[in-house]
Amino acid sequence: MSLPRILYLDRHGALLAARGGELEVRIKEEGGWRVLARYPVSKVSAVVLAVEGVSVTGGALKLAALHGIDVCFMPSGRPLARLVPATYGGSAELWLKQVRQSLSKERRAELARSFVEGKLHNQRVLLRSAAKTENAAGRSAEPLREAVKTIEKALEKLPSASTWKEAGLIEAEAAQAYWQAVKHLVPPSLGFQRRLKRWDLAPGQKPDPFNAALNLGYAALLREVWSSVFAVGLNPYIGFLHARRPGRMSLVLDLMEEFRPIAVDRPLLKLARSKPSALRQLSTEQSREAARTVWKHVYDWMRGTKPPITQLILTQARKLARSIRDNTPYTPFKAKW
Repeated sequence: MSLPRILYLDRHGALLAARGGELEVRIKEEGGWRVLARYPVSKVSAVVLAVEGVSVTGGALKLAALHGIDVCFMPSGRPLARLVPATYGGSAELWLKQVRQSLSKERRAELARSFVEGKLHNQRVLLRSAAKTENAAGRSAEPLREAVKTIEKALEKLPSASTWKEAGLIEAEAAQAYWQAVKHLVPPSLGFQRRLKRWDLAPGQKPDPFNAALNLGYAALLREVWSSVFAVGLNPYIGFLHARRPGRMSLVLDLMEEFRPIAVDRPLLKLARSKPSALRQLSTEQSREAARTVWKHVYDWMRGTKPPITQLILTQARKLARSIRDNTPYTPFKAKW
C-alpha cells in the first residue's frame, strides 16, 4: 500500500482544484484546462506551493482543511504561510507555560542545551559513520576524526553554558569543524567550501549546488517540523535556542536542530557522492526539475528510514510538549545510525 504523498507544485500557471473528493492538478492549454493528475485525499498528506505562479481554488482549500491536509506556501523554499483550519487551537495552558519558561533564564538555557546536545551528537554520528566508509575505501578520514574530536569537546563544554546564547556559541564553534569535515566528503566539482546562509550571499549571488541542495532539504525538514509542532499544540514562535523575532518560528527552528544531520545532511551527502550531476543541475536551466528531485530525495529518505524520521519528529514534538507541560527535562533524539 502506497504512503500518502506530498504534492510539490512548482509549475507556473498550474491550478490546484477539487473534484468529487479528489485534488486535481490542472494546466491551461488552448483556452481550456487539462488535468495533469488526480489524487484521492487519502493519498495526500501535504501540499507545497513552491512558486508564486500556482493557483488554488477555494474548493481545494476546503477539501484540504476538512481532511487535515497540510497546505504550505513556500516560494523559493522559504516558509511564508500555511492553511490553519478554524478548528485548530493550541492549549492555552500549554502556551502560557511555554511563554513563562521561555522567560526563565535557567529553563531557557536548559532547553537550549538539550537542542544543541542532540544536534552535536547526531553530527558526530554522521561523521563517525563517514569515517568508517572512507577508511574502508582506503581514503584518508583524518579530517573527519579531527572534527569529531572538536564536537566531543563542545559536548563536554555544553553543560557549563548558563544562557541560551552561550549554548548557541558552543554550537556555532562545533559547526565550523563539522562543515569543514563535510567539505572533505563533497565532490570538488560541486564547489562547496563552507556552509552559506542566505545572508552570506551578495545580492544576485547564487550558492554552490550543494549549499542550494541543503537549503531545499532544510525547507523540506522545516515543513515537517512545523506540521508536528502544530499537531501537538505548541506555539511555533516561542522558542528557546533561537532568538525570538516577530514572524520567526523560533521553536520550529529549535526542534529542527537535532534532525538536520540525519534528515538532510546524510541523504544529500549520499546523493552528492553517488550522483553529483543531479545537484549540478540546480545551477542550470533544469533547476526546477533538479529542485523537485532534491525535495523528493530528502522526503523519501525521511519516510524510508526505520523508524521513519517523520515519525521520530512527531514523537520528539510530543516529548517537548510534555516537557513544557510538566516542566521536566527534554531528551533530544540521538541517532544510533
